Amino acid sequence: MKRSIRFLIFFVFVFTGFGRLQAETIDRVVAVVNDEPITLYQVDQIMAANLDEIKKAQGAERKGKFLNYRELALHKLIGDKLLDQQMTHLKLQVTEDDVQRAVGNIMQRNGLSREQLAEQVKKKGMAWDEYMADMKVQLKRVKFMGQVIAPRVKVTDADLDEFFAANSGKFANYQSVELAQVIIPLEPTAGSGELGAAQAKAEEVMRKAKKGDNFQDLGKKYSVNPQTAQPAVYQVNQLSPALVEVLSDLKPGEVGDPVRSEMGLHVIKLISRKTLAGAEYQTVREQLRERVFEQKLQEELDKYINELKGKSFIQVKSFS
Repeated sequence: MKRSIRFLIFFVFVFTGFGRLQAETIDRVVAVVNDEPITLYQVDQIMAANLDEIKKAQGAERKGKFLNYRELALHKLIGDKLLDQQMTHLKLQVTEDDVQRAVGNIMQRNGLSREQLAEQVKKKGMAWDEYMADMKVQLKRVKFMGQVIAPRVKVTDADLDEFFAANSGKFANYQSVELAQVIIPLEPTAGSGELGAAQAKAEEVMRKAKKGDNFQDLGKKYSVNPQTAQPAVYQVNQLSPALVEVLSDLKPGEVGDPVRSEMGLHVIKLISRKTLAGAEYQTVREQLRERVFEQKLQEELDKYINELKGKSFIQVKSFS
């Protein structure tokens, strides 16, 4: 199976809001990974992306968020440091031609000239040489993922079935339901009196339907359009979220609680449900396989980093 690993190359860290940095802050070592230091400045760079969220918090909550994000940033840096050391050990190389091809791909995908790309990089506060050096690091990690982590990933048919079952809502375009409706008319601007009367009528229809009364006969008596009480097939993505929510709790043959739309109050009976299967399932199978592969790739990377941690000397120091 041909696998693709796609990584975002634009990964500039925006570092703002910490005020003027003193040399001791930049040089302060907060962790050592196999004799290589991690500084507080590096941790704060990673945390920069979370500054807005931290600032929105108040009092003890702000302090808690700050400490939590700082801890997460440190652990990310430890993992990155371990991977960098492993890549050095494996002697992975990225050539200048590799970097230039990557830059060309970025320009082509985004419709940019080299000058336009350079201007965007400049606006992010990064020098072109720094950008190219960072890209070289990222390409080395892509190569590492392809050579070391990807071979550890196996995607089975059972994995695909499990992923689909857990994310079936994301594939609504391929799902349909057969249902019948009794729609009690109610204007969107109706007052409380009209709403109460419509609700009472809708609940009466629901009780009779659940008791076993003929649904089509109920439609002829109560519905704004008797035809809606005839079973009909609808694509799930064409229904309102409120209707979808009611249907999600029903089994074929069951009647749901009344739900309101612009047309009025709907009493719905689910006849059958069609999920992605057969030929339709095959049309998105490779799409599913790619998503599952990417998910498992991250899981394997996390396992690999934990394995490295178990073999390495890691000393975490106090931030204070």
